[in-house]
Amino acid sequence: MESDRAWNKRIDQEMANISTDLGDYAKFLAYTHDDGPDDVEKEPERTGIRKLKGTPVWALLYPARKGYRGLQFLRQNGFAGVYQKAENARANNRYARRKAARKYLTKIMPTEEEKEKQRTHAFSENIKISVLVPLYNTPEHFLRDMISSVTGQTYGNWELCLADASDRESGAVAEIVKEYARSDTRIVYQKLQKNAGIAENTNACIRMASGNYLALFDHDDMLHPSALYECAKAIEREKADFVYTDEVTFEGDELENIVTYHFKPDFSVDNLRGVNYICHLSVFRKSLLDEVGYFNPKYDGSQDHDMIMRLTDAAEKVCHIPKVLYFWRCHQMSTSMNLNAKSYAVAAGRRAVKDAELRRGYPAVVHSAQICKTHYRIKYETGKPKISVLINGCGYDVSQAACTAASVMKVSSYDNYEVLRAMSQAELADALKHADGEFLLLLEAGMRIITPAFLEELLMFAQRKDVGIAGAQTLDEKDLILSSDLVIGDSMQNLAVEINQGERYDAPGYMGRNYYAHNISAVSGCACMAAREDFVRFWESGAAKSVFGRMLEMCFLIRKENRQVVLNPYALCRISKAEHKEELLAGERQSLWDTNQEQILAGDPFYNRNLSIENHWKMK
Repeated sequence: MESDRAWNKRIDQEMANISTDLGDYAKFLAYTHDDGPDDVEKEPERTGIRKLKGTPVWALLYPARKGYRGLQFLRQNGFAGVYQKAENARANNRYARRKAARKYLTKIMPTEEEKEKQRTHAFSENIKISVLVPLYNTPEHFLRDMISSVTGQTYGNWELCLADASDRESGAVAEIVKEYARSDTRIVYQKLQKNAGIAENTNACIRMASGNYLALFDHDDMLHPSALYECAKAIEREKADFVYTDEVTFEGDELENIVTYHFKPDFSVDNLRGVNYICHLSVFRKSLLDEVGYFNPKYDGSQDHDMIMRLTDAAEKVCHIPKVLYFWRCHQMSTSMNLNAKSYAVAAGRRAVKDAELRRGYPAVVHSAQICKTHYRIKYETGKPKISVLINGCGYDVSQAACTAASVMKVSSYDNYEVLRAMSQAELADALKHADGEFLLLLEAGMRIITPAFLEELLMFAQRKDVGIAGAQTLDEKDLILSSDLVIGDSMQNLAVEINQGERYDAPGYMGRNYYAHNISAVSGCACMAAREDFVRFWESGAAKSVFGRMLEMCFLIRKENRQVVLNPYALCRISKAEHKEELLAGERQSLWDTNQEQILAGDPFYNRNLSIENHWKMK
């Protein structure tokens, strides 16, 4: 190994070439709210170009602005990116989307024969599902669509609990409900004395319910005809306490106007911290609700998010049904279409996530993410434990390792760390034994950190007892993602797929996931942190020769222990494509397949089976 004096000299030389100017990264990395628990960011004073926005001059500058953005896009993405953008625009125009929606709806709707089989299916358990719907000035066609979607269910053991807080001027709501109730005694209606808010109105529905399972349903949405049947089947098969499904959002009165498809991951506790990705349709055991308590008015606007976090924390078995069984209507007064319609939901959501973290023993400040105010970025307290920064130089020259060390030393805002380097497998094993930090950060040689709080952003998650390892997001020289979310495929060829590779770091990502920490199946090992004792234990349990292979083995072991692998997109670093060495050695794929076949064949829990692995994040 190179002498310490020569090594330090190389680091000094590299530090002179490193800039600490964040530039375009500053906005992405900035926390958007004050540290107060309920503060919503105020509009900053309009200065410079911001003063022009919305003026006639701004409108006249439209061609120039459009041309400038086009040139910027071309510079960042090349002609291939421009072509792909044009193809996406062609495939996503209104006509094409309606045509695709019709085809999709035809595929997922049951035939009359299938409906009859579901109606006559004999369940071994008595699963009565009380569907809870608080009503408030519901438009007639929304109300009729909602009720008809319940009465048209192929599963018959349900009741529809309608608590009506509508104004006197909306008396038609009561008449419409009573019209349906006269022909179906499973519809239970109560007119509330006053509108006590969404939480208390939903509690009124609960008090009306006689089912042993409850389903949350909004007054302007619709259920798939097999929704309750599929949920009852999952409850019976999985002995589930809590069940949720995939969903689509649609505009207006026609299901064909699909806006988004929400193909969700299996239960992902960090995703749920970042956004209420579970949302609809949620069905859960009544006794579980009795255990955690009813809806809390403190969280009105985000009461479902609070309730789902409490229920899933207490549940022994959470089951995800990867089928679209819920149709979520977007209109001007819905949160999905217009957040200003329920602006109080922002503060309530932040409060709900903060309180949930406090209950779990992880005090945190919760901020709204840049992408959306109801997507949340968590900032945990970390303290100052010592971190051993281990630079993996296997296959690299020493100057690349020195560049990485210099980057940590010049850019990082964290000061309690040591830097170790390993230029061979033997040195790597030795460094692991001699590292004396409480946490260990593994960095691939050639890596340059971007985020000043890089160590803190990883430490926040690595310190949680339920987390086995926390990964960073690695960019290439064009600011495109090179390594982040690894998806475990169903073949040796697709054993570990970088599912976000080639995307901009500040793009929203699927369901906005690029703006909140989320669960994944594996990290590549080019930039990740774990408690040192865990890291050494998992590392020594593996047999792969390559670092990438060893990291995959570690992640399989972590998941076997029911611990989390977390990707924090705000821990940004960069390495050139030419330098990056993420590959498995000959025979390692077969070995990983043989050793972890049960996990692999079960499918990646954090990548919905309706999505294509070949065409990342696209519907099959």
